[in-house]
Amino acid sequence: MTATLLQGTYRALQEESQVDEHWVYLSHISNETGADHFIVPNIIHLIRFNKTEFSFTDYICTQAAFRNHRPDYFYIHTDAPEGRFSGKYWQLIEKDLELRSHIRILPLEPPSEIFGQQLNPQWRLYHGGDIARIRTMMKYGGIYLDNDVYVIQNLDKYRKFEIAINWDEGQFLGSQVIIANRKARFLSLWLDSYREYHPELWYYNAGERPTKDILYQHPELVHRVKVQFGADVDLSFYLYTQKDFDWRSLDTVHLMINHRGYLDPYYNQTPTFDEKIVKTYPYPFGDMAREMVMASGMENFIDQKIV
Repeated sequence: MTATLLQGTYRALQEESQVDEHWVYLSHISNETGADHFIVPNIIHLIRFNKTEFSFTDYICTQAAFRNHRPDYFYIHTDAPEGRFSGKYWQLIEKDLELRSHIRILPLEPPSEIFGQQLNPQWRLYHGGDIARIRTMMKYGGIYLDNDVYVIQNLDKYRKFEIAINWDEGQFLGSQVIIANRKARFLSLWLDSYREYHPELWYYNAGERPTKDILYQHPELVHRVKVQFGADVDLSFYLYTQKDFDWRSLDTVHLMINHRGYLDPYYNQTPTFDEKIVKTYPYPFGDMAREMVMASGMENFIDQKIV
């Protein structure tokens, strides 16, 4: 997207009343230094399509986001029938009254098209999830997290920027963590870039195109986060292989839990995780999980046979 095309997109959005005084206001806030107050609501968004049962990893990540960041609310956007979840670990969340009181469950169907273009049926949940997170952030603002993102540090320092997003050196942007004001200029441009949708390409519209066509020309539209959101595959790899990996120096890390089959050379030894397995799991994920098992008191609930 050249500067001329970017200006054309801006004018089109303005004509559609998607650009208002908030665009003007945000354009005066530096995404290098940020505002002098919070401009992003303290809401964490999770999107769960075709996924009604909470796994152990889902539980651990939810607890880490709650205890290490302390959001005002979690908004769980889901197509689960009647907004109901199931499984032992969801029951544990239900019994954690402090956590559960911060959770709101909102109905959301996965998109099937974008700008009149049908999404790839095989990848509908993935491409639809990419679109849904942009739309969700445009509607509410806040903090979007993939379901397997583990929050390590409080994220308030990013809430003073129009939008903070992972963009590691030499890579396309990563959408696993998005912290944004709902009127962030990049969000509407990112969504508008889907007018050229490539259903056959896995990450073209979510990462490659917005990076090349928007951010290369206008990096000032985002607060660029390098390394600290833990989206690089090497960092995920270290969680399961490097015992001395300093994961605490990151703000978040993407566990890539659904990719362990090819990512983790020791996967066959521990193909699944639960509170018993992580007691002796020797790699960094074990430390991370054990911290949340202890902090949440989940074993007390289990011992009391509440679930």
